[in-house]
Amino acid sequence: MDKRKPKDEEEKRRRKWPYIMLLILLLLLFLLLTHSCGQHYPGPGPSPSSSESSNTSPSSSLDDSGSALPGSSSSPSRQEILSQLQKQQVTVTDKVSSQISFPGGSTGSTGIWEVENQPSNSVIMQCEIILNGKTVAKSVPIYPGQHIDSITLSQPVTPGNYNVTATIKYYNKTTKAYLGMADYGIHMSVS
Repeated sequence: MDKRKPKDEEEKRRRKWPYIMLLILLLLLFLLLTHSCGQHYPGPGPSPSSSESSNTSPSSSLDDSGSALPGSSSSPSRQEILSQLQKQQVTVTDKVSSQISFPGGSTGSTGIWEVENQPSNSVIMQCEIILNGKTVAKSVPIYPGQHIDSITLSQPVTPGNYNVTATIKYYNKTTKAYLGMADYGIHMSVS
């Protein structure tokens, strides 16, 4: 009986183990990036949302009043750098903060909220905050390479904490025609 065979098989198993661990770690990293980056769409452009609210029907043209701030909202984080590497397989369309806070609930109150339209995008973005099926705030248009860091209430909101929908509508850069939208569930606090 040859005693070398079990040793050879055991050695083969030991050599495979690091590759298996590497594959598991890469899968976990991909899942983490996918979960924490918001919504991702395959391909170069935005994808229409499957959950459209009846009170958030698309308008036929872009409300082009006001302007967003130039540039990115902050220096790239580790997550953003990893996201850039991930773009080889998946296009991240936009960057949306998961929290919005207003110092008061009266109409005209300005809240803190960040949304970035990355320079690589070829669409104009406009955001709405939907509370109980009703639009309570609307952003200025955000062109590629711009961001916003605040939004103003267009309707009064009672102080409290809310789970709201941030609807991002996409418009053609040239014709400003409506292309589609994406919904994000975010947390809103009103003092």
